[in-house]
Amino acid sequence: MHFILLRGLAREAGHWLEFPASLRNSLGSHCKVHCIDFPGCGKYHRAPALSSITAMTDHARTEMQTRIHQSQGEPVYLLGISMGGMVALDWVQRFPQEINGLVLINSSSGNQPFWWRLQPGAWPTMALALLLPERQREALVLRRVSNRPVDYQQRLQQWLAIQAQRPISRETIITMLGAAARFVPQVSHFPQGLILASQKDRLVSVQASKALAQRFQWPLHIHPNAGHDLPMDDGDWVVQQLAQWLQGKR
Repeated sequence: MHFILLRGLAREAGHWLEFPASLRNSLGSHCKVHCIDFPGCGKYHRAPALSSITAMTDHARTEMQTRIHQSQGEPVYLLGISMGGMVALDWVQRFPQEINGLVLINSSSGNQPFWWRLQPGAWPTMALALLLPERQREALVLRRVSNRPVDYQQRLQQWLAIQAQRPISRETIITMLGAAARFVPQVSHFPQGLILASQKDRLVSVQASKALAQRFQWPLHIHPNAGHDLPMDDGDWVVQQLAQWLQGKR
């Protein structure tokens, strides 16, 4: 079994923090977890960001073809958070034969109201993120996407360490914002999906996830108090939902 993890806007593999290890520990040694970096982020932080979700999907597929080409027959699942969920949807709609199931976390799509996709209270955060120095930007964004103040200082130091090693530019943020804004999924039918959302998400409205679940007739599970970065705020809950979903598919 392969789980491909797709991060959101201007985030990289390192921002999953402890989640990949928790997923492997829960699902067992047969579960291989792959974290994808998009151009402009992570190990590709020096490369220009891609201007469309389609291009990001193509990049992710190329990455994975080199990793799992000898594992034919093993099921492949996509897990995407926020913008990463858009990549997962695009992948499934264009190459459904490659994927056995997908999980969307606090995602949205371009045919939804813009105040769902970015809640009005988050607009100043996004504007300031493009203007502030890196340290202040990371601190501001973390306060918006996490609802666990008890962990704030620890998480901030982790984020700042990532930024120091593999800095994300303003140009990358702007380019990815444009790509996410333009994406509208065309999937007509893909039965193997799960949607996880945060009731208290202060970046993307939970209504966006509810609408996606209704459109595709996929199960929806809502966390009562986690923030937009649900795997960071309560990774154990996410892993539990994944394990139950996979058990129901067997």
